[in-house]
Amino acid sequence: MALLKYLLKSTVRSAFRAVEKSYNTPERKGARGERRVHNALTSVLNEKDYQVLSDLILPVAGGTTQLDHLVLSRFGIFVIETKNMTGWIFGSAEQRKWTQVQKGGKRRSFQNPLRQNYAHVKAVEEILGVESNVLHNFIVFTGSAAPKTDMPENVAWGLQALGRLIALRKQLVFSQNQLNAFAKTLQGQALENNSTVRKEHLQNLEKKAAVRTRASSSKPASSMAQTPCPKCGGEMVKRVNRKTGNAFWGCAKFPKCRGTQKVA
Repeated sequence: MALLKYLLKSTVRSAFRAVEKSYNTPERKGARGERRVHNALTSVLNEKDYQVLSDLILPVAGGTTQLDHLVLSRFGIFVIETKNMTGWIFGSAEQRKWTQVQKGGKRRSFQNPLRQNYAHVKAVEEILGVESNVLHNFIVFTGSAAPKTDMPENVAWGLQALGRLIALRKQLVFSQNQLNAFAKTLQGQALENNSTVRKEHLQNLEKKAAVRTRASSSKPASSMAQTPCPKCGGEMVKRVNRKTGNAFWGCAKFPKCRGTQKVA
């Protein structure tokens, strides 16, 4: 009987861990963060002044691009990328990669979200035929992540901060008729968000990532960021000690940051 109870408890625990693991995949965490942002935007922003479109998959040259959120308003068009993350975040507007440091020191590099969202902004600019100065590239971190380096002003930490960023823009640039036409154009061009389209979109992303990887591997090692800076999390470049002649990795932000790493 005791063995049976033990086996039953063990089975239940294993099933619970499996469910918890599937619930906390990066894709599902991201989707939950996007839903929170959409609900917050629609509840906080006056629907007379702002129209929120979410999870748009738009056709672009060479494939598709997916927008987390787009806010149409008389004060401009806001293209928003959502990051549902935890831990410390290191990065700057210029860096190609940002770094996430989680509890226990676990590090993960991810694409600079401003660069990632820039492709979305350009897609909207091309589809709507508007000037770049009426488009705003915003990033919002919805999890418990906190910045550990100075961040660009268009990166929001939490939904309230995102709302304040949007509210800062008060100069009228569009009429209501223009906004209605923009919404019709975007919704007309957006692909149906079903499993087939999402699968094709992911395959397209994987192909682009493979191309970038091949291109980056052909670059000289001295210009590649092999590991994040141990001090600021930024990119590293290969340098040579003038006294000893030994190579080492030094922070690209030198002399502002003097982080170094031995060459393996």
